[in-house]
Amino acid sequence: MKKLLLLALLPIAAEAQLVIYTVSGNTQTVVGSTYQFGQVGLASTSTVQFRVYNTGNAAVSVNVTLGGAGFILNSQALPFTIEPNSTLSQTLNFAVAFTPLSTASYSASLQVNSTSIILLGSGVAAPTLAATAGCSGSPFNFGSVQAGAASTCAFTLSNFNPQAVTVPSIAVNGLGFSGPAGVTAPLTLQAGQSVSFSVTFAPQAAIVYNGTLAVGAQTYSLTGTGISATLPTPVLAFDSGAFASAQQRVLTMTIPGGSPVAASGYVNMTFTPATAVVQKDTEVAFVAANATSIPFTVAAGSAQVLLNGLGSAAFATGTTEGTITFTVTSTSLLAGDPTTKVTIPGAPVILDSMTASKERTGYLDITIAGADNTYSAGQMSFVIADTTGKTLTTASADFSAQFKSYFAGVNNAGSAFSATISFPVIGSVTDIGAVTVSIVNDAGTVSTGSLTFN
Repeated sequence: MKKLLLLALLPIAAEAQLVIYTVSGNTQTVVGSTYQFGQVGLASTSTVQFRVYNTGNAAVSVNVTLGGAGFILNSQALPFTIEPNSTLSQTLNFAVAFTPLSTASYSASLQVNSTSIILLGSGVAAPTLAATAGCSGSPFNFGSVQAGAASTCAFTLSNFNPQAVTVPSIAVNGLGFSGPAGVTAPLTLQAGQSVSFSVTFAPQAAIVYNGTLAVGAQTYSLTGTGISATLPTPVLAFDSGAFASAQQRVLTMTIPGGSPVAASGYVNMTFTPATAVVQKDTEVAFVAANATSIPFTVAAGSAQVLLNGLGSAAFATGTTEGTITFTVTSTSLLAGDPTTKVTIPGAPVILDSMTASKERTGYLDITIAGADNTYSAGQMSFVIADTTGKTLTTASADFSAQFKSYFAGVNNAGSAFSATISFPVIGSVTDIGAVTVSIVNDAGTVSTGSLTFN
């Protein structure tokens, strides 16, 4: 008789070895005889994970059954044997999903071996979520936000049901998104009640971001685009004075109001000749770098831009009539186009050096070095005087063909030239004293003034 009684008690002892928990993240909570899923929005699913430990000294074979409309069991293969004094890795884990399809109360019987747990829940219309400011559409779109900055979207969650609704959780997930701010879950919304909260989008790079906002069992998509930092339109300025060929000028660059971000890039200069004789002028360049592009940097909060590491940059205007165009390229987006153009006007021939010599037997040699930024020089006139200043003779000649041929071969190096004009002389040159040369181009006439023959 005692033996039979012992055998009858063995299953009871085995059942007492099982402990059932609900699991949420890293938190485990012992389950009693009932478990409340609470109010779940229609057609939404609330899923609860259960975990079964064996705290006894003998292995237990466990089976799980579930009966009740609206509830679904998802489990490991059953029956499942749990080792004695089971660790986390030896437990039985299963989930129960509750999906109400009508505004009614639901119940189900969860059976774990001989342990019964009554599951309760009710279906209600889900709270209504609406964006009130800062984002729109479906998914909720935060738009384009500068990398390193942030944009906030305000939401309102409203219960339009005639009964209270419990919101078990509100969670924001996804890189670049954070919140919710201004609300703490779980919370109960009474009939007609609303709560407000916000979600922040703070991109760190110029890419598209996607996230989710989970309100209880309802999940909403979030999206936003990070864009490169915007740099206010730079201002390019030059030292005072009219522009002309053969100048060295100074460029400065500033950010009005200061730059909101650290930025870098390049200042570029291109030259467009006013003549078809050449395609460019290689003398138009930044002086220190001997290049048509130099780097720039600006610190966050600073209005002063450093050009090639300095507060300003010198550039040469070349020796060609035309237009110099300054542009700015940057790793940051520019708020506006800072392109600036300066015009180099046509000018009479620029004279750099002039000599007159009668040292070569039988010749008068006149050498002129200069530049013709119009590439149109040709007609020259000469007035030769004696040592007292009295005119001995005059002459003129058109050297257009010679200049044209010369400029065609300078390989875009500018309009600088050196020309020697020789006059043959018969007899003594003792009384020949000076010469005055006039040179004509499309922009006007220039005179050398009186050049003494040496």
